[in-house]
Amino acid sequence: MNLGTTIRTARRAKDMTQETLASLLGVTLSAVSQWEQGKTMPDIALVPGLCSALDLSADTLFGLDPASKEEQIEAVIAEAERMEDRNESPRDVLRLLDDTLARYPDSMKLTSQTAYVLRVLANGDEASAEERKNYADRAAALYEKILAHSTDEELRQSAKQSLIFHFCERGDFARATELAETMPICVISRENLMFTICRWRHDVPLFQYYKQFFLNQALDDMTFNCRDTDGKWFYGEDEMAAIHEKRLAVLEVLYDGDYLLANGAVAFSHGELAEYRARRGEEEAALSHLTQAADAVEALHAYLAPVVIDRHTVQNGDALPRFTCLLFRGGQADTVNGAAMGDARRLLDRMAKPIFNSLRPRPAFAAAEEKLRAILHE
Repeated sequence: MNLGTTIRTARRAKDMTQETLASLLGVTLSAVSQWEQGKTMPDIALVPGLCSALDLSADTLFGLDPASKEEQIEAVIAEAERMEDRNESPRDVLRLLDDTLARYPDSMKLTSQTAYVLRVLANGDEASAEERKNYADRAAALYEKILAHSTDEELRQSAKQSLIFHFCERGDFARATELAETMPICVISRENLMFTICRWRHDVPLFQYYKQFFLNQALDDMTFNCRDTDGKWFYGEDEMAAIHEKRLAVLEVLYDGDYLLANGAVAFSHGELAEYRARRGEEEAALSHLTQAADAVEALHAYLAPVVIDRHTVQNGDALPRFTCLLFRGGQADTVNGAAMGDARRLLDRMAKPIFNSLRPRPAFAAAEEKLRAILHE
């Protein structure tokens, strides 16, 4: 059986159209048709992807082993997530995923992971504005691919969410709204239904978790400084400072100082207030906020230290301390992040800004830096 016949037979066995195969490989329908008619041959760079898409044997085409395909994909995704946890460059993570995706273009899980890293790069500061735009466009194309080819509902919903963010950034609110309207309404969301189930079956720890989960969604949105329809910031600088103060006050009321995972939010608001006070020459207040921010990051690191995380999933949930605060007592915070490394790095970068130069010689400033460097092993 020649190559064209092999491709056609394998494609039909998977109940796949020529159009679908062409879309997966990023080629034209005509190209696939000509391969199957024996008029042309696939480019050598496409052969590994073709093997994966059609689940062809190693003896049939290019030496791939379909039996180990999923194991290889899972191993690469696991390594990518370990690289993220080690705070390695997203560019290096992307290279690993891109190389694997070229071999397995039909893996929607791998496609989703690659798109996620592209979004990280698009929203980071490692690239120029043009590069960030290209990263965002590539991510959007991969999310569209998931919607076109994946039957995994969780992957599809995640892809829709990311595309909604993308289209909002591009000002295409019609497309963003179109996608948003296909999502489940809040009252039938997974978390809301789990909240109801926990209440009925008297599962107090999970009920307490979901209670704080919903309150934290609102708290996370408190500090967004949105623009109005004229492009003006909705809140001024003084108002944003007041909002951060209110956020800290609400967090204290909710958690009684037992913040656990919410220490990340505490650190961020204190960091923002430190800059605000420094700009006004209020050195003592600025230093106090930086100190409290560093203390919060250190507390977050201590909270996460016993946690074992494998591919963003907590393996030893019982190691997480229970809330002691009145409102959420007995519940547990939810966590999938990397032992506060990112929070420590962001706060250190903030403290490196020239606005804090006058505070740099102060012992309290140096002590805060030392706490953060210890977390980062610097």
